[in-house]
Amino acid sequence: MDENAGEQRIDLDDLSRKLHAGTIADVLDGKGFWGVLPSQVVGKANTRPVLGKACTVRWAPLRKPSSIMAPQGSTWDAVADFLLPNIEDGTGRIYVAGVEDGLLTEYALAGGFSCGHFQRIGFEAMVLGGAVRDAHAVELLTIPVWATNYAPADTQGNYQVKETGTWCRIGNVTVNEGDWIFADQTGIICIPSALFSEVISLCLAVESTEQEIERRVAAGERLYDIVKSLGRL
Repeated sequence: MDENAGEQRIDLDDLSRKLHAGTIADVLDGKGFWGVLPSQVVGKANTRPVLGKACTVRWAPLRKPSSIMAPQGSTWDAVADFLLPNIEDGTGRIYVAGVEDGLLTEYALAGGFSCGHFQRIGFEAMVLGGAVRDAHAVELLTIPVWATNYAPADTQGNYQVKETGTWCRIGNVTVNEGDWIFADQTGIICIPSALFSEVISLCLAVESTEQEIERRVAAGERLYDIVKSLGRL
């Protein structure tokens, strides 16, 4: 796969159907990289395999001013950038929001209106390192949404958007803008952009080997013997 190939030359739907989170995790692990997002981040809507480039939003606690007499800005000013107003087309991208440390389970990083907005402008999926709200709306979406849980409280007045388009953290995994995200029912993997072509090529080779394992198991061979001969489980 040409690492410098234009995004339009990669059929993301076709590629995502050929891959599995476990395979990618194994390949990355073999290269000394841990890209598995926390298992607490689970599918909340239309879970299916997806692959796309990360579009990051980093949240941080909203701190009080140095003086208790000082006026504070509007909560809208603190959070407005989470809607990524400069992006009009999300094709090939996955919205990834996280905090600077850990998971934000008590406040929603997105809700029904915002998730619907990102669906309308073409994002492939949303991955949230925290809660989402408005279950009644999120569960009607056609794009996959991964989050830790549903929670009624949102971030306004409690958290602010620190930065977009750079990096964010989900649990102990740093996701950089432009990294690749693969997600399916098993879990979510972050693939560093610099490793993408090599990792995908290796994964496709592994998937081919696993198809051979399935064929030989179905033919009656012992799994132990197959693994010894192919060197893969």
